Amino acid sequence: MRVEMTALDGWVIVAFLAASLAIGLWFARRAGKSLDDYFLSGRDLPWWALGTSMIATSFASDTPLIVTGMVLKDGTAQNWSWWNFLVGGTLTVFVFARWWRRAEITTEVELIALRYDGRAARLLRGFKALYLGLLLNAIVFGWVTKAMVKVLRVVLPETGPFASETATIGLLIALTLGYTALSGLWGVVATDVLQFVVAMVGAVIVAWLGVAECGGLAPMLERVRAIETASGRDFLALLPSGGDALLGLLIVPLLVQWWAVYYPGSEPGGGGYVAQRMFAARDEQHARGGTLWYIGVHYALRPWPWIVTGLAALALQPAFAGLAADGTPLPESAAPLDAEMAYPWMFRLLPAGALGLVVASFLAAYMSTITSLLNLSASYLVNDFWLPLRQARARAAGGAVGGAPPLDPSAGVAIARLTVAIVTLAGVVITWSLDRAGDGWGLVWEFTAGTGLVLLARWLWWRVNAWSEIAAMVASVATAALLQIDGVAANFTAGWQRLLAVVAVTTVAWVAATLATRPCSAAHLARFFARVRPGGAWGPVAAATGRPAASLRRDLVLWLAATVAAYGLLFACGHALFGRTGAALGCGLLALASGAWVVKGMREDPR
Repeated sequence: MRVEMTALDGWVIVAFLAASLAIGLWFARRAGKSLDDYFLSGRDLPWWALGTSMIATSFASDTPLIVTGMVLKDGTAQNWSWWNFLVGGTLTVFVFARWWRRAEITTEVELIALRYDGRAARLLRGFKALYLGLLLNAIVFGWVTKAMVKVLRVVLPETGPFASETATIGLLIALTLGYTALSGLWGVVATDVLQFVVAMVGAVIVAWLGVAECGGLAPMLERVRAIETASGRDFLALLPSGGDALLGLLIVPLLVQWWAVYYPGSEPGGGGYVAQRMFAARDEQHARGGTLWYIGVHYALRPWPWIVTGLAALALQPAFAGLAADGTPLPESAAPLDAEMAYPWMFRLLPAGALGLVVASFLAAYMSTITSLLNLSASYLVNDFWLPLRQARARAAGGAVGGAPPLDPSAGVAIARLTVAIVTLAGVVITWSLDRAGDGWGLVWEFTAGTGLVLLARWLWWRVNAWSEIAAMVASVATAALLQIDGVAANFTAGWQRLLAVVAVTTVAWVAATLATRPCSAAHLARFFARVRPGGAWGPVAAATGRPAASLRRDLVLWLAATVAAYGLLFACGHALFGRTGAALGCGLLALASGAWVVKGMREDPR
């Protein structure tokens, strides 16, 4: 499967790369002032910039391929495997975003030092800095790069300097590493805005031309419905149905998965690049507004061009779904087509110039994700591993009171830039070890299931301590590993069964560890409570400080309204595209009414 690029396509790509590089270099000087500027843009981002940056970061080069593959293999409803995270996203907006911003920290890992005390907290902070900064983000780096390599192999020449996968990976690293290391979060956010626009335009072009190749939207849907009838599979349903699918894709995810699984960009209570952008916001309202903008676009609007492209690919080439031209299943002897390659396969429809723009859109998606990932990883390793280690060594050596002398800002930024290169190397190693882009998703889900509840509880219950998180992480990984053993795995054949097993064991483990160990000191909890002003079960701490815990009633009502609004918009788009006008109108009115309630509530918020 190959598509030849023209000279015009090449010039379009060069123009995009030049613009991205120029923006990155422009912000290099500003980013070099201090670590606060390098990692948090001086805490001065407006809501629209930080929200768009979140959207661009989550729009990786793997996402169109994986979403299209889901549609071809299991239908549109398969997207509930990640649509369920919308519930946690709106909860972050209305409950946790203001608390993150009040914390005035640099990374989510630094919250450990603010929330907990003692040796266990120091060990946990250092371990999570390495775990998130090197291992987890390297896995994400790997699957995103693997997907981008797949795309470039379709358009790059079979001969020449970039003919091999290794050379292609080298090209990708060269495109992103330089300006990421130089410009910090200032450059990342500025280029994210450009890259988001380019990426969305490219996605719409592919979907539009795919539908046109089918003769229009109505003929495409007619062909898909004929394939549904012949194959017995439902590609156009927005909700899963029947047994395992209903449990595994809708019920268990909506009741458990969104709060249980720590997944990049959808961390329970916020975390990763979402938390980093909230730290960088001008104030609490900008943090909430930007995160709400991200949730609405990320879940309700952005997936539809990819889903339409998947349906167009199904109508044009059913073999991507394992089906013959008449919609019946292919014989077992037939070589199946890789469903993830259906998206690049559609590139053959693109005219000169448009192909270059679409390839540039994939580069935009890739670069946005990777630059954010590298900056975030460096922030963990510098702020939460290297700097505390520097302080500890200074104290052990009898250094100045309080630890090491103040760090020269330029030296700190130099260390951060070196760390970006180290994380890049780790990501390249992971890239070579993955066979498919989707392998990374499953790997992260399996080993983080069950840890999410304790991440929510640390804000809401004073009794949670560092040992709670340690127990949750150990129990989650150990249980997930145990479920990989053949004899045990036979009893948990469905993914939702494994999820529930890991969550149950992990929850029992961290609650038991919490009750079996001492709480954080009263003075430490009082400082955290006074600074963040959280809500929930803070009775003893609130009594000691003479200040009540924040009421959550108003925030929870807004959370429910925003969730209804976002899902209403999601369903309205889907029904409209699939020709269900009445259902689209009903869902649209529900989204409009709920959204108006949310806007009114945010404007009247006395805080």
